[in-house]
Amino acid sequence: MRRGIVAFALAIVLGAMLLPAPGRAAPTPTGIATDPILQPPFENGKPIDVVLGLHVINIAAIDEVSEQFRLDGYLYARWLDKRLAYTPEGPDDELRNYAMGQIWVPQMEMINAAAPRSRDEIAIVVSPDGTVRYTERFIASLSSKFALRHFPFDQQRLIVIIHPFLADGPRIKFSLDKISTWSATEFKTFSSLAQWHLISMHSELLVAPTYGGFTMPEARFEIDVARRSTFYLWKVFLPLLLMVFLSWAVFWIETEDLSNQIQVAVTTILTVIAFAFAISATMPRLPYLTYIDAFFLECYIYVFLAVVELMTVHVTHRSETRRDLGLRIRKYSRWVIPASFVVTNVVIAVHFLG
Repeated sequence: MRRGIVAFALAIVLGAMLLPAPGRAAPTPTGIATDPILQPPFENGKPIDVVLGLHVINIAAIDEVSEQFRLDGYLYARWLDKRLAYTPEGPDDELRNYAMGQIWVPQMEMINAAAPRSRDEIAIVVSPDGTVRYTERFIASLSSKFALRHFPFDQQRLIVIIHPFLADGPRIKFSLDKISTWSATEFKTFSSLAQWHLISMHSELLVAPTYGGFTMPEARFEIDVARRSTFYLWKVFLPLLLMVFLSWAVFWIETEDLSNQIQVAVTTILTVIAFAFAISATMPRLPYLTYIDAFFLECYIYVFLAVVELMTVHVTHRSETRRDLGLRIRKYSRWVIPASFVVTNVVIAVHFLG
C-alpha cells in the first residue's frame, strides 16, 4: 500500500515538472514555442507596417583607416498587434509593459554592422488599441564608405542600414517616424569627436533584392558630419609652408657662400622628412591621393628644387665664362620659384577641392 502511495506521489511530481511554466507556451518536440502571440500578427496576408526611428546620442569614434564608426543611440519601432488590445481597468492601466519573449517583436538587423550590436536596455510598451512601442538602447560599430579625396576639408556621410530578419523580409514593410529620428541636443556638448561636428541627419526608405527574387524593405539613416580642419591648418599646413619658405633662404645668400647654402637646404629637407614621419599616424592610409598628400608632395618637390637651383648656380658660378649665367639664374629663381609654388597650390586646390 505504501509503495503505491509513493509511486503515485512521484508521478504527480514528475508530471508537474514536465508541465510548461505559467505564461509560457508548451514546447513542441523540436523546442519551438507554439504560442500564437509569439507569431507575427498577419492580417489577410498584408505585410506588417513597422515604423522606425533613430535617436543619435553620440558618435564615439570615426576611423577613416578601417572606414568604420561607433554609434551610441536609441532604436525605435512601432507596429499594431490587435491581439494585444485590451480595455483599461483604471488610470494605471493605460499602458502595459512586456519583456522580450512574451510577445512577437520584429528582428531588425543593422546589415552594415562590423559586429553584432550591443543592446543594453529594451522597453516594450503596449497601448489599449494594441499599438506596440519598442525601444532599445544600443552601441554598434558600423562600416560606411568614406570619400577622403578632400581630406582634411572633407565631409562624410555615415550610414545606418536596417533590414528585417531575412526570413521575415517579404512579410514586413517599413515606414519612417520623422519625429523619432533626431540627434541629442547635448551632442555637441559631450561628443568625443573633437575633429568632427554634426551637420544634419535624414532618412529614406528603399527596397533591397534578396534570394529567390524576393525583396525586403530597407531603412537608411544618414548622418552628415564635417571635419574640423583647424588642427591641420595650424599643425600641418603652416609648418610645411614655413619649411618651404626656409628653403628659399638660399636664394638670398651670396653665391660664394656655398657652406651656408648647403646647410640651409639639407636641414630643410631633413626637417620635412622628420615632420612627415611624426604626423603619419594622423593621416589616413589610402590607395589614392588626398588633398593633403598632394600638398605634401608639392612641398617635397619645391624643397628639392631649391637644392637643384643651389647646385646649378654653384656649378655655373665656378666657371669664369658662365659666371654671369649663374647670377642670372639666381636673380630669376628668387621670384619664379615662389610664384610657381603659389600657382601650383591654386591648381592643386581646384583639382582636389573644386
